Amino acid sequence: MVLFKKIIKAFLVLALVLFSFYYTDKAIVILESNDPIMKTLKEKNKDNKENAVNAKIMGDYLVPGYNGLVIDLGESFKKMKSYGDYNESLLVFEEVEPAISIEDYYDKYISSGNGFTTNISLVFAVNDATYLNDLKDILISSNTNATIFIDGIIVDNNNALVSELASNNEIELLSYNDLYDKLLFRESLNKLEVTTNKKPKYCYATYDNAEVLDLCSSLSLHTIIPTIHLENNLYSNIKGKLRSGSIISIDLNKSNLEELKVLINYIKQRGFSLVTLDTLLNEGRNEK
Repeated sequence: MVLFKKIIKAFLVLALVLFSFYYTDKAIVILESNDPIMKTLKEKNKDNKENAVNAKIMGDYLVPGYNGLVIDLGESFKKMKSYGDYNESLLVFEEVEPAISIEDYYDKYISSGNGFTTNISLVFAVNDATYLNDLKDILISSNTNATIFIDGIIVDNNNALVSELASNNEIELLSYNDLYDKLLFRESLNKLEVTTNKKPKYCYATYDNAEVLDLCSSLSLHTIIPTIHLENNLYSNIKGKLRSGSIISIDLNKSNLEELKVLINYIKQRGFSLVTLDTLLNEGRNEK
């Protein structure tokens, strides 16, 4: 009987403590909601709110969405309460993800970014290591990051070079010995991840290719088809075609390498930023 009373007493004390915490939290919420700063914040949130943009699905193609933006009421209130008044410079924002995101779909092709920024991506599909060193040097001297899709055989035979390229660029798997055998492809993905210390995210196709799409979709990789494919005469073939969000694929050969710096300078002079695919296709406002 004594033990039972002790248990009941302990239970009542615990219940009282929990109720006290609950009541205190509710009281704080009520006080904050009636605070002039919080009232102003809620009003301002209506004006500052930007709705998220859903990813667009167009048949077999997909365009990334764009995160929305709202005021973080709690963090903004804390800062302004410490300051003592509402101050717009102390606003803290938080992003709101779209209801439909590219992360929900891997069975679609992506041929561009969402165009909400001035970002453009240069991509290279490489199944011959001949010009890889030259490409690395040009990208470094131009202070430019690119996405390079490399065949698994090249990764096996040029591990140090691939690792060096990965320090400034995004390295993805193109194929394995020009083939798309699932077992070999998966093994090569694992080797690439170890070499670059980054998880591969994308596959490459020059045009609609069900074999590539099916394989990559099964491995939760997005399949990219370039917006523009440049085989030669880089500068003359790009004029008038630059758009925000473009994915520009460039064949890796001697003549194109000779023009690559000119192309990079032209793109930057037009006000565009050259970024990796991971940044271009990121739906967040603070790109990774």
